Amino acid sequence: MEGSIMVEGKDNFSLRYIGERFQGARLPLDVLADLPALRDLIAALAKQEFRQKNPDRKRVPQGFDKSISFSLTDIEDGSAVPVFKLESEVAQQNLPNIGDGMEEIVSRAYKRVAAIVDDAANDIYPQALPDDAIRALSKLGANIQDAEKIELQGTAGADGNVVFLDAYRRKNLLTHIRETYTIEFEGIGELTGVDATHNTIQIKTEQHGEMRLQLDGVSMPAEQFDGNLFSFVEFSASIALDAHDDFKGVEAVHSVDLIRPHDEEVLRCVRRLQELSKIEKGWLGPDHGERLVHLAGTRAMQLVFMRANFARWFKIFPTEDGGLSIEFDHEEWSYAVEISPDGELEIDASSTDAQDYGPESFEGLTPEFFKAFDEMTANIDHDED
Repeated sequence: MEGSIMVEGKDNFSLRYIGERFQGARLPLDVLADLPALRDLIAALAKQEFRQKNPDRKRVPQGFDKSISFSLTDIEDGSAVPVFKLESEVAQQNLPNIGDGMEEIVSRAYKRVAAIVDDAANDIYPQALPDDAIRALSKLGANIQDAEKIELQGTAGADGNVVFLDAYRRKNLLTHIRETYTIEFEGIGELTGVDATHNTIQIKTEQHGEMRLQLDGVSMPAEQFDGNLFSFVEFSASIALDAHDDFKGVEAVHSVDLIRPHDEEVLRCVRRLQELSKIEKGWLGPDHGERLVHLAGTRAMQLVFMRANFARWFKIFPTEDGGLSIEFDHEEWSYAVEISPDGELEIDASSTDAQDYGPESFEGLTPEFFKAFDEMTANIDHDED
């Protein structure tokens, strides 16, 4: 399929990010890692081509990798379109013998990137890629969310349309070339183990179960977690999932911190949840009132920490089916977050003058949930006494 890929230009390249987050030429910082990842992928494929064309050489010329250098020159509107240019002068300085030809080498490597992505859309996958190319490919698009995509501008695939990478294609491609794919994951977990000797901690997460985090290179060593078992930990990591989205392992830990409920109102909510977790079945009378389901309690705890500025108003009640209701009033409005035993959430609000918001339902503590929660409570002034 590679022969059907077309690329415009040799030294100017651009990606187009499509999705709500990118409107108005906004480029979230978490996707900026795509640019060095693309450079590394182009460099890896260019080195592979050089070796194939020069089988008598064991290595590429010294300075070959450094010669492939890009500069971000613009971010155009129309979603976010970062434009970057090959620094030809760098190539000429590092490789005077082939520097003038680096534009063509890079253009062919970019064309191959597009071919790999376009082929994946047609269930065609590369038989062999060098390890450095696979590492770079696993980083490209790691923060792309569902309903978002990255267009490789100036390319045309087998169907004549611009080639694009989305979460679905990326997952299929990576799981075919390395059995897993990498995503950036930020979450909250319950601390279940500390191993100061090996500088690791064990946490239990709702989404992916037990995780072992290696804390080398992280500002907070494992020994600082001693004495805090079953507390909540906030972390950011690169994790590997398989084709079925099952967790396979932690590849890198970026940050980790112990969530300490110093705020008295947060601590009050935590203690209330701890009390509710101890109630027995039948608390409403014989055969009435289920015991609190752990998932509902976990999600309530996460909500308290992630919206700690509301903790002073939160009132938490058990529901008959084993869920929870978090209710709070402010001025003329009454708010409620219902958490069902299976972890689903429903939010709604009503005012004394018959205005209302919702109800809206969510499968979990998703970005959509927090967006709706923040819209529902936008009239609350947290600076007032």
